[in-house]
Amino acid sequence: MKTLIIRTLSGAVYVALIVWAILWNNFAFAAVFAVLSALTTYEFHKLTNKQENVNALAWLGALTSFMLFLFSFMIPLRKDIYLFNSLVSILIFIYLFLIFGTFTIEIFRKKSNPINNVAYIFLGQIYIALPFICMLSIIQAFEPIFLLALFLIIWVNDTFAYLSGSAFGKHKMFPKISPKKSWEGFIGGLIGALIAAYLLFRFLPTEIFNYNALNLWQWLLFALIIVIFGTIGDFFESLIKRTIGVKDSGNIMPGHGGFLDRFDSVIFAAPPALIFLMIFVK
Repeated sequence: MKTLIIRTLSGAVYVALIVWAILWNNFAFAAVFAVLSALTTYEFHKLTNKQENVNALAWLGALTSFMLFLFSFMIPLRKDIYLFNSLVSILIFIYLFLIFGTFTIEIFRKKSNPINNVAYIFLGQIYIALPFICMLSIIQAFEPIFLLALFLIIWVNDTFAYLSGSAFGKHKMFPKISPKKSWEGFIGGLIGALIAAYLLFRFLPTEIFNYNALNLWQWLLFALIIVIFGTIGDFFESLIKRTIGVKDSGNIMPGHGGFLDRFDSVIFAAPPALIFLMIFVK
């Protein structure tokens, strides 16, 4: 009971923080998600550094992710806030200096396999930082509600997948990677996600959109894309953890693991969700 209460409370805090950051304003979103991007990247590097001959600088990966998010946030604001012109240039310079500085740093560190360390720094930028930029792009180019919908669909999918998998799961999807996930759970999660998409279509007030809102089949397609790519993201993170031999990516969230455990589906679903919105939202 104590574990359940702790898990529920930490999950509620996480959900409340995400919803608040998305809906409050763009500056609140940038402040929260820039930190989350850095912490998730840091956690990724601490996780992958458990491998033999891998010793990437976790702080460097986290700092570059933070810088990338900040200057990506400021670029569209340069016309409105003149000070940001200089800040963006400074942040871009720092980011490029840190990225290319990784090569020089490895010369002086004299680790056994410096190529691995450099490669993992760049992998962290592609795997973690760029999807966070896609989330930012959804906020800036479209409507915050679309990003919130992405999170809601993933949360509903996870809940329905767990319930249906626990009740009916017999046919495993990839037992060597994640032995508990079944096709029955995947189908149950997809049904829940499609229901969530229908409810978003049915009850979201159209006056909150500055663009043409999605019609029903577009909302359902949006949910389908999120579920498919989110599931792939979940399995990919499970593959990383199984390769390294750990249960959770971290322990920052009691009962839920680490940040990467919470964002594994979102970071895979965000890029295709952004592409979808670019095609269908005018």
